[in-house]
Amino acid sequence: MKTFSLFASASVVLLACSVLPSPSATAAETNEAGRPNVIVIMSDDQGVGDYGFMGNPLIRTPSLDEMRTQSGYLSRFYVSNVCAPTRASLMTGRYNYRTRCIDTYVGRAMMDPDEVTLAERLSEAGYQTGIFGKWHLGDNYPMRPMDQGFDESLIHRGGGIGQPSDPIGAEGKYTDPTLFHNGDEVATEGYCTDIFFDAAIDFARKQTEAGKPFFGYIATNAPHGPFDDVPHELYEEYKQVDFTPILVNDLPAKRHSAEFDKLARISAMITNIDQNVGKLFTSLDKLGIRENTIVLYLNDNGPNSRRYVGNMRGNKTQVDDGGIRSPLLFHWPAKIDASDTTGVMLAHIDLMPTLLDACGVAVPESPA
Repeated sequence: MKTFSLFASASVVLLACSVLPSPSATAAETNEAGRPNVIVIMSDDQGVGDYGFMGNPLIRTPSLDEMRTQSGYLSRFYVSNVCAPTRASLMTGRYNYRTRCIDTYVGRAMMDPDEVTLAERLSEAGYQTGIFGKWHLGDNYPMRPMDQGFDESLIHRGGGIGQPSDPIGAEGKYTDPTLFHNGDEVATEGYCTDIFFDAAIDFARKQTEAGKPFFGYIATNAPHGPFDDVPHELYEEYKQVDFTPILVNDLPAKRHSAEFDKLARISAMITNIDQNVGKLFTSLDKLGIRENTIVLYLNDNGPNSRRYVGNMRGNKTQVDDGGIRSPLLFHWPAKIDASDTTGVMLAHIDLMPTLLDACGVAVPESPA
């Protein structure tokens, strides 16, 4: 299989593989060399323009703005135009059509279980692996994350909370949602995004205390709809905002109220994610592992409304750049200089081989 690494392709991004152990090294030898931890954060339906550092004047993302100043930055990074295909490509390093995950509904979001995932390869190499949030590549054996390489999973089913895959009696609950922990239905307390980040932080703490490298995949279902259950205090703040500057279409005055309310709810969900990113970095500092932990942040497709996407056009489901672009922040203080940026065209399929490369793990052969 021909592999591609962000490190090798972008001249301004450090060739970390040259200073890491070879893929043939034993687990013990590699552990002694200090393998990096890996955390991938991907939001759901947050668009390319929903960040302060991307020029959005209204949606507050101070933690991500700070992460941008401390991270490598890939400015021409592409994803799919809807979420499940992006997730399949991220997990396998392959175009989603090869994985049989071609859309988001009617059975088209079920990834072939023969695919080899990033979690499987890292697990085989001695990493502890955990997913927290949205999987959307199959809800039943043998397609669940626990069947595809994840040691720990705390997820919702289907494409999001508030969809037909919700457990009966728990439909649409972003607050105190019913989730699935390692396959078992569990009642939880709190807001879903907070729950996922808290579980990921606890996972990181346990692995650090045990002296084990880990891979954490935090895939929020926010700011995907429905929008009726959002962080209350942030929503109350955003209700006071005039969102006219980030509207793409001129709307008649009678539609402003409904559109502004929707944007206030979406903005509250995004700022809540940002607050959790800040909490995550604080936790990495307290654990003393930030220096050698790779943290990636991206969104899975374009925005879920027609709103600001910088100098692009398009939104979710569309293949204009506004529907298929994401900034990619690549934070790894031990190896990546914060001034490293690249405009080289790269995509979700490049993340798996790049991360395996950084961790000194061989890239698997592709299925036929």
